[in-house]
Amino acid sequence: MIENGVLAAITGSHARSTERFADPMYTAVPGQHMQMFTHQRLTMAVRRFGDGPLPLLAFHGFDRTGQDFASIAPALDAHCTIHAFDLPFHGNSPAPAGKAPVSPGELADFITAYAEQVPAERVGLLGYSLGGRLALGLVEQCPQLMGPVFLAAPDGLVPRPWYRSMAHYRWGRWLYRRFIRHPGGTHALFSLLHRTGLLGDRMYHFLMGHTDTMEARALLHDTWTSFRLIEPDLERVAINIRTERMAVHLLLGEYDRVIKPAFAERLKRLAPNEVHVHLLPTGHRLLNAELGKVIAGLIG
Repeated sequence: MIENGVLAAITGSHARSTERFADPMYTAVPGQHMQMFTHQRLTMAVRRFGDGPLPLLAFHGFDRTGQDFASIAPALDAHCTIHAFDLPFHGNSPAPAGKAPVSPGELADFITAYAEQVPAERVGLLGYSLGGRLALGLVEQCPQLMGPVFLAAPDGLVPRPWYRSMAHYRWGRWLYRRFIRHPGGTHALFSLLHRTGLLGDRMYHFLMGHTDTMEARALLHDTWTSFRLIEPDLERVAINIRTERMAVHLLLGEYDRVIKPAFAERLKRLAPNEVHVHLLPTGHRLLNAELGKVIAGLIG
């Protein structure tokens, strides 16, 4: 059942025009309706949708781009200006400068600098799948910046040690680099686990679909290793949610086999008054016009 509610958007003096995109920290992308924002060693492409009073910073899922949020924008036009980022390695965003992984504080500094340029005292967050994990990391690192938070099928609600280890440990990263060029053995293992029932249909097809070419395997490697330090501590996240009295909405697909509805239980238990769980009659692919209508109803 969808919960109804009203969220107060605390946005400060939000600039509705595009004059901030003339700032030296921004670079226009010729022929496209986006800008590049740089802070320290991170550069990300940013698309804008809508002209509402709440700046809503949006983070997409793996192997997608910020363009995905165009589908929800019409329903939110009166409420939000969506700032949809292309994450590093995705779309028009380059890899972070240097070889070091992105730290939680580094991502928080980037988003804080971006919010100052909007300008906004507080911003809303919308994270989908991988982007949901990054959004949880921001709630952990810079809670004072956060207004309403919408997490659609977010990664990060439960630990996944069986694949996180591939990114966290040197031996795992070595194995993954080998997998990029020689995937046969790992694909055979996926198939065996699937046949024995240890790997569900959705996860099996997800893994096979995202590792079927060398380019796809390289993207998975680069993304996992670059963001391997961003592992939100849900207890700290919940403390921040309660302290800042954030309205946090978990938007989950009732039939999702990748991010299962049961994954929401721990965060809901840790912040029962602030975290609201909404089950939608769909699977993992949540970014569509209907989701926009749901979020618009929650905002108010």
